[in-house]
Amino acid sequence: MDAVDGRVELRFVERWGDDPGFVNLLAGRVAGTSAHVVFTAHSLPARILDEGDPYRDELLKTARLVAEAGGIEDWSFSFQSESPTGEPWLGPDILDHLDELAARGVEGILLCPVGFVADHLEIRWDLDVEAAERAQELGLGLDRIELPNADTAFIQVLASLVRRHAAVPSAG
Repeated sequence: MDAVDGRVELRFVERWGDDPGFVNLLAGRVAGTSAHVVFTAHSLPARILDEGDPYRDELLKTARLVAEAGGIEDWSFSFQSESPTGEPWLGPDILDHLDELAARGVEGILLCPVGFVADHLEIRWDLDVEAAERAQELGLGLDRIELPNADTAFIQVLASLVRRHAAVPSAG
């Protein structure tokens, strides 16, 4: 921060999970599926709820908006990446949730990690390895959407957010 002190104004975009461009991008990746869609995000210690943190509610809002925009009626939400800290974490955990879905008779699942925008260790391990192994054990079909990563449409969403929050004139 010292390197830019007094030379630039730093602004944070605190919330953008309901941005129409982001919602529509994800909705396009779940639309048309016949599978049960499970939206996921990184878990956090449950004490955040007592502290008034809107994290869970905002993620659920994003999931609801994506489901509506994508025409998805059969969906649920779970968390992943819980750390063994000895305190309760937000749930249900994706592995437990897969057990619940199998018990309900769900056969096919499409994972949509709304709390992540890029493939990284927690996606690759938690979903592509652990969840995939559990699904196979349970006889469930399991797939995952392609995350935005550096997709041009996602870069346009981010650029639009920056322009709006920084009052930068449109490039077009």
